[in-house]
Amino acid sequence: MPGAAKHPLPRSYHPRRPASTTFYRVIADHLDTMLQDARDRSPHGFGLPGHVERSFRRDLDCGLLERGFARVLCRSCRYEVLVPFSCKSEDCVRRAMAGAWQMAATLVDRILPLGVDYRQWTLSFPRWLRVRLLRDPALVSAMLGMFVRIVFAYHRRRARERGIASGQTAAATQIQLGGAFANANLHFHTLIPEGVWFEQADGSLRFHHLPPPTDHDIAILTARIIRRTARLLARRDADRTDDDAPDVLAHAQAESVQLPLAIRDIVPSIQSPARRRCALVDGFSLHANTSVDAADRAALERLVRYMLRPMISAHRLSQRSDGRVEYHFRHPDPTGRTSWVTDGPTWCRRLATLIPPRRSHLTRFHGVLSAAHAWRPHVVPAPSTDAPIHDTSATAMTLAHRLDWASLLRRVYGDDVTKCPRCGDRLAVLAFVTHPDVIAAILDHLGLAAAAPPIAPARAPPDHGGELELGV
Repeated sequence: MPGAAKHPLPRSYHPRRPASTTFYRVIADHLDTMLQDARDRSPHGFGLPGHVERSFRRDLDCGLLERGFARVLCRSCRYEVLVPFSCKSEDCVRRAMAGAWQMAATLVDRILPLGVDYRQWTLSFPRWLRVRLLRDPALVSAMLGMFVRIVFAYHRRRARERGIASGQTAAATQIQLGGAFANANLHFHTLIPEGVWFEQADGSLRFHHLPPPTDHDIAILTARIIRRTARLLARRDADRTDDDAPDVLAHAQAESVQLPLAIRDIVPSIQSPARRRCALVDGFSLHANTSVDAADRAALERLVRYMLRPMISAHRLSQRSDGRVEYHFRHPDPTGRTSWVTDGPTWCRRLATLIPPRRSHLTRFHGVLSAAHAWRPHVVPAPSTDAPIHDTSATAMTLAHRLDWASLLRRVYGDDVTKCPRCGDRLAVLAFVTHPDVIAAILDHLGLAAAAPPIAPARAPPDHGGELELGV
């Protein structure tokens, strides 16, 4: 049979199964209920978009030994372990953090230019605009382009004041769909060099550093963003012909942009003290007080990981004795609350609003870092000389820029997952087991379940009278 083993089967493997985690159990128990409720609410009966359901299904299969695994063996002491396959989905919650590490390593090693200071510009929007941005990917692109052009123009103007007539800069942006309180909050994290490149007389490029922005500069830029946003929306509204009624996902997104708080528990929030290089005007917030020195690439990678991080942390989710789930906030919300308690279907519906649209890229590049810019090959870091690339095709270049999982975990945690925990020798992949009969035989031999955990069927959602309990 395909994948049959020639070596003795491992006998002491006791995995921490994804099905044993609270996050997995909540989705498995309430996903079909949420999907059926969405179908019942939608006028056409289709419910949520197909890519939302497929994302949930892939997540439920991610990391299950029952779906296939690799047999990894130490040939010295015969230590063996089974490594389950990943779903390789970009919106998988369990894979999202590893994907952030991978992308952060790629950006720092292969894309972000060396020898320049960086500043993070964070732009968030009022709630009425968040709903529209979640529904309109083209508007997100237009808003991001407008925002980047405003900051670029600000850099070029300051460069002209210093005698540089044709300076150009760059930007790497991560579009975040969620907020810290498990709410839908589309906002931009944009990393921009603190200066501009310009072409010298001999044709070479040189980077000119600029001083950091002032509080007054941030306030002016925020007002400019608001004016440009009004003009952009006016033009798009004049061309709109879509009068269709909002679908179920639109209602869920409109609900999710609100903080997960019961109305009766909201108290007037205390105004936080003014922060440096931060402006809040009419719901628009621009923050630019986070910077990284050119010599500290480790700090730059930590900042990029923060920009790319998933908004939902599975470790903060717990389940109460009455079946409801509680999501613990990292920091108290504006009212001082520390968690949100709700039923399972509502939690799944909240997660559905944080799944990116199909064929959407959440990481964008502008200016000198854009793919078609003539200066890009001259400013990005050169490929490592210890791993020359002989194949210059797009696929080969992409693979060459990726870290393998062992190198990635060693870079982040300092652990070498290719080292045997018993004797210290190297581990080797013995076989990739994908045939269902072989999978079942090996798992039965180990005393593990050979069938995937069951998914609960749809049932009537719980009724809590429309009120949600809040942690304190």
